[in-house]
Amino acid sequence: MWLTLILFVVGLGLAFGLGVMVGRQRAIPTSTPLEATPLVNFEFKIPADTAPGDQLYLTGSFNQWRPNDPTYVLSRSADIAYGAWPFTHGLQLDFKLTRGSWSNVEKSLDGSEIPNRTGIAASGAQVKGTVAAWADRQRDAAKIYDERVERVDFFSHALGITRTFYIYLPIETRSDENLRVPSLYLFRGHEREWINKTEDGTRGGNRNVIDVYEELRRHDRIGPMVLIFPGMTSANDAIHSLGINLHSAKLAADLSLGTGLFEDFIYRDLIPYVETHYPVLFGGAHRSLDGFSLGGFISVNQALRHPNEWASVGAYDGLFFWDDPENAEIIAARDSVFERDLFDANFGVPRDHTFAAQHNPLTLLRIDGAQASKLQWLIEYGPESAEPNVNYYRGTRLDELLREVGAHNRLSGVVPNANHSWQMADEHMRRSLPYHYQQTQ
Repeated sequence: MWLTLILFVVGLGLAFGLGVMVGRQRAIPTSTPLEATPLVNFEFKIPADTAPGDQLYLTGSFNQWRPNDPTYVLSRSADIAYGAWPFTHGLQLDFKLTRGSWSNVEKSLDGSEIPNRTGIAASGAQVKGTVAAWADRQRDAAKIYDERVERVDFFSHALGITRTFYIYLPIETRSDENLRVPSLYLFRGHEREWINKTEDGTRGGNRNVIDVYEELRRHDRIGPMVLIFPGMTSANDAIHSLGINLHSAKLAADLSLGTGLFEDFIYRDLIPYVETHYPVLFGGAHRSLDGFSLGGFISVNQALRHPNEWASVGAYDGLFFWDDPENAEIIAARDSVFERDLFDANFGVPRDHTFAAQHNPLTLLRIDGAQASKLQWLIEYGPESAEPNVNYYRGTRLDELLREVGAHNRLSGVVPNANHSWQMADEHMRRSLPYHYQQTQ
């Protein structure tokens, strides 16, 4: 009897001990299970001719290749489309981007079919890329785009390659060989964009900035000016230089960028070539610049870095990187746009914050903005209600810093009911061109 009782107590103790061990093993797992449906992030640079109202879709094996599936609509911020969706872990993702149908699916720059994009669903996965063109908006690389301009291909010693720009000459300069007039440089990305009437659907295919200029001339609101349209991107418009000497040109891996010294190109090659081959007045007092979106970054940045080279500067809905509230010499850590791989060649990987601060309007104004008051400022941007598809907050920050250094914006700043489109960029020029002319004639 005693033996039976002893064995029962020992058995009960062993059972309790094993139970505790099992409980401990369950409470502290030796490994973390894989997330069943991880969130995959997508981000793409899209062509400038993508109209603001166009919805962009992911279409692929995960939704039976439906080109307009409302579940997979991408969000947009200027020229970036992005979104995030959960997928089964390990799922192979095959897809393309469309604007709602197969007739406007993405294509290569020459109009040929592209392979399906791919990705693997995993925790923290990111799928990035560039849409070269849309099927219904093919471009001809050799096209003039507007018979009123002259296409110029010339060798750039700074870049070590041949580059292209377009130039518009007012009728007076063709009949009077001694006449010289002010010059206006218009920046965006590819040299085609300001003059291409179909750059996005908002222009209706029948207007561009030259039409705006000529209307102002007919109403005697402006005198003769030479308009110059330089290219600041790679040949396929996929890599933007921001008009600076690229920090890490090798990261771009694109021969059409040459050495990547685009700031040197502007001052050592482009301006001297224009002022020795065309009927423009010499010197910064007779020179102005303006730009749209990243072209707005270029125009403001160059005016601040070279204030003696320009008399008047404008920008519509420019993208400027946030300055850090505590340290004027770095870009704010909260600015996720600054970290996008679109800017890897511009600022290096990891980012060189000292270099970036020397090439960013908001930080330049914080570091040494005294020179800004020498220039005429013509800054506009979209309304707060249109964020994040316009650059209202970045534009208002630029306006605020200009006021702090004693510079005056002669335009209204925010434009009610505006959007990030070429039609609005042209309308900005309708307001800014007379000021540019008055300041530089």
